[in-house]
Amino acid sequence: MRFNKDYMGVSIKKYAFSIIALLFMVINTIEPAHASFFEDLFGENIENDLSDISQNMVESSAIIPGLITAISYGLALLFGVTGILKLKEHVENPSNAPLKTSMARFIIGGALLALPIVYQAMATTINGGENIAFDAYSFDLGNSWSALGGIVGGILGETGINEDFNYILASIISSVRFVPALITAVAYLLGLLFGVTGLLKLKAHIENSDQNPLKDAVVRLVIGGALFALPNVYEAMQVTIKGDGDMDIAGILDILQDLGNIFGSESGCSTTQGLGDIISSDSSSLGRIMCNLVMHTGAFSAFLTAISYLFGLVLGLWGVLKIQEHVLDPKVPIWDSISRFIAAGAFFTLPFIIEVAKNTVAPASLLDQFHNIGDIVDGFGDLLGDLGDIFGDGDDAAGGACNGLDGMIACFTADIFAPLSIVVKTFSIFAGMVLIMIGISRLMKTAQDGARGPGGIGTMMTFLTGGALISYTQVLGAFTSSFFNISGDAGMNTPVLNYTTGLSIDEIAHVTTVLESILIFMLLIGLISFVRGIFIVRNVAEGNQQASMMAGLTHMAGGALAVNLGPLMNAVQNTLGISQDYGIVFS
Repeated sequence: MRFNKDYMGVSIKKYAFSIIALLFMVINTIEPAHASFFEDLFGENIENDLSDISQNMVESSAIIPGLITAISYGLALLFGVTGILKLKEHVENPSNAPLKTSMARFIIGGALLALPIVYQAMATTINGGENIAFDAYSFDLGNSWSALGGIVGGILGETGINEDFNYILASIISSVRFVPALITAVAYLLGLLFGVTGLLKLKAHIENSDQNPLKDAVVRLVIGGALFALPNVYEAMQVTIKGDGDMDIAGILDILQDLGNIFGSESGCSTTQGLGDIISSDSSSLGRIMCNLVMHTGAFSAFLTAISYLFGLVLGLWGVLKIQEHVLDPKVPIWDSISRFIAAGAFFTLPFIIEVAKNTVAPASLLDQFHNIGDIVDGFGDLLGDLGDIFGDGDDAAGGACNGLDGMIACFTADIFAPLSIVVKTFSIFAGMVLIMIGISRLMKTAQDGARGPGGIGTMMTFLTGGALISYTQVLGAFTSSFFNISGDAGMNTPVLNYTTGLSIDEIAHVTTVLESILIFMLLIGLISFVRGIFIVRNVAEGNQQASMMAGLTHMAGGALAVNLGPLMNAVQNTLGISQDYGIVFS
């Protein structure tokens, strides 16, 4: 919106002051459902943040809406008096004082006296008399966290989330918790101003239609009605994207469900439990650090959902104002308004958009073709179970568990495998969500932005990349099936030595454990490489000259081969004809 113009017949200074003045509506508008969540987290008195400043501004300007009403009432009295005088002039000199001048003042004066009825008519024009409560409950970060807590081991459990990254996210949301009501209050004030100035423009059109086109008055009255009925407008934006079905704002957390399975398993982020007696239960390890990282940053998905909702509120209001700007100045393209409506609806329904992107890349039929991260962990469960038998009890006087180079390698891979798999999975989900939000924001760009425009290849690939990252294990499964024609748990990850002459049973067990450790390490490298390849492909679509399609596909193909190192080595040995008498067969 260009502020170098005179809007609605008033200067921009008065326009901005009036917006600030109605902030008092925030107090009366919002009794947030999430208030108790933030009070429990930060204490009853949350001071010295943005919300506290906003509340002070609100309380200091609570009388301004009454002033607007008083001014309108005074204008009505003035129009009534001047209307009578103009009627007198018309009777005395009809040619110089047309009747429409006095009639316009009588009618507009009456409308100003009956301003509530005019406002109701403006709103009814938009919503048909059906008011919708666009509840700020969707902005509640606590609601999403309540679901997230059960997935990542109880973020809001007994230990709380104080002094970690999740706490910072909660603090940010707490600092802007009044913004949804603030936006509603600003829209309400703008509706009041549009209503009054629309009537004044209508009066000016009746008196001088050549210099004051009717559209100036009509657009203000219509936009004012849209601002009064803003919840209905927001609802229309949501329905345009997702249809009439219900959508749970916390539904986005379903994409983390397989992570929850790992956290709850012995081979998952309960690392010390998975290693049994080899590592004492109170030990801190690299795997435990990785698990802590995931648990104390896991609320990022809920944070993005809440921020997305806030973006939708702002863009929806902005889109309504852009309509008025287009009508007053046709040089402003109508796409500026439509694109903001679409983007706002997409931000409101971010979980739905994420699910669409995910299913577009990895449809439901693909989900059964490849094991998820939990299945991969379970596929190497024998390593964790065998460590104690092979290397002994870690609680003995010698520390026995991880003695020797082979023992250290086995313990290292066993400790980091499941946690690092979870870190990669969680990072992919968060990165995919961010990319989808970036793609939504690009809908407001123009074709002049090229690949990054709303219809550019870069924007399209941003959505696809986001969906691919969120469902990257399924995409990886598709690569696996394409290379080896295997799926599910058919992967060959257990090494069997064909040539064991001269080796004792214990020596064979040691060698086998080291080979399994190598397979695990290569699988982790493959997962990271595959995710890296997805990012490179997106950079190519963005026009990044330093990225190449060959590099991206090489990373993805190489990652898939590394994840399936056992089947790959079997294929190489079969090609060389040495699989029967020499080498290692993977089953």
